[in-house]
Amino acid sequence: MLVRFQSHQVLGRLLQLSLAPVEITVNVEVDLLGESPKADILLLRREGEEWNAAQRARLPDGVRDSAAGHALLEFKYTESVNETALAQAVSYDHFYRQAQRLSEEQAITVVLSARTPQTTRLAEWGYEEMQEGVFRSPLPLLRRVWLLVLNDLPPTPHNAFVKLFASREQERKAAFGALAATEVTMSPQLHAYMFGLQETLEVKGEIDMAEMLTPDKIMEIGEKIRQRVLETATPEEKLAGLDPQERLEGLEPQERLEGLTDAERKLLFRLLREELGIPPGGEGDSDGGTA
Repeated sequence: MLVRFQSHQVLGRLLQLSLAPVEITVNVEVDLLGESPKADILLLRREGEEWNAAQRARLPDGVRDSAAGHALLEFKYTESVNETALAQAVSYDHFYRQAQRLSEEQAITVVLSARTPQTTRLAEWGYEEMQEGVFRSPLPLLRRVWLLVLNDLPPTPHNAFVKLFASREQERKAAFGALAATEVTMSPQLHAYMFGLQETLEVKGEIDMAEMLTPDKIMEIGEKIRQRVLETATPEEKLAGLDPQERLEGLEPQERLEGLTDAERKLLFRLLREELGIPPGGEGDSDGGTA
């Protein structure tokens, strides 16, 4: 059985944790017309005239390159992009800009697709690839809606937070590898949430989970994982010269996070070093693995 979770809220919590430190507001429920039902989209907002370097380091292609200060994101995780999804995105774009009295240049609307749409469908809608994973259509009704295909986005650190939700396992692993290589500082809460996502997004295979997973449940799972490893990561040992698997010796078999790739292990121990206050470089930066 595939893991079931509230994909919209789950992505929203991740973006809140990753973007709040760089002063980007993330709203999970957006009121389009004041008295209308809240739309199932995410809203990113910034202050200032343009995205600064710190913000661009955490935003995916397409969004980071836009001059717009308001970004509406509609996330398609389990279902493919279709005409209904595109029509909804067009409506969101129109009503939000109308309610907020924004020009077209001040807002961007993006559909994030975990699955890769069929080439024939993209052609029907006029979508052309502007850069890897970023599609736009010149058709009048769709030109306002950008399409980001998570499987096709390059595995760069600024794309990694959204690529964690790509449908292909190798792309999710590439995203963890990119985060392992980045120098972006992450909070303990973001660490824990990523550990929880690593479990629930089936990076290591299918998980039989009958209950609906909420952002709070994912945080709970990730916090348990983080605490288990932190308990073994004493400051005296400094993680120096230890292979990641050796570093986890002493944990029960079901607690060892077996099956992690080298990139995932590198990310895990980089995050732990940050929490222990160990500076990069030197013996304290050794994780015994390869990138």
